Amino acid sequence: MTKSEKMVALTGAVRGAFNRLKALGDALHGDLEITTAMRAVMETLAEAGAMTVPQIAKLKGVTRQHVQLLADALVAAGLAAVKDNPAHRRSSLIALTEKGRRAFAKMRAREAPIVEEIAAAFDVQDMERATAVLTRLIAAVDARLAAEAPA
Repeated sequence: MTKSEKMVALTGAVRGAFNRLKALGDALHGDLEITTAMRAVMETLAEAGAMTVPQIAKLKGVTRQHVQLLADALVAAGLAAVKDNPAHRRSSLIALTEKGRRAFAKMRAREAPIVEEIAAAFDVQDMERATAVLTRLIAAVDARLAAEAPA
């Protein structure tokens, strides 16, 4: 197998893992009416605090429009709120509400035993290597995207 073929296999495995993790999250939290994509934005806000939609999009590597739809859904559900941004009048901040913080904590509590169960199937060194490889893959793709961006 060539190096390129191995990269195709790796990216296929990443997509397969992502799709299965998404399905697991959607099944686990379906009763909360919070999609896995909404959860990802909530996680970012829980960890980093209030952010603008463009900041979240850049951090997640997705489009601003995609994050805007998710932010709008979170606001409509009362899980997030729009706040004034002292640094930029036209780009508001999105922040979790108390309801959003409670919902996210509930999600994390539900996930904890499943994370422990899945983690038990791997040794720490394998998880560290996989994380390092995926981090490098993300950096390489980001560099390629930057090279493709119009000047």
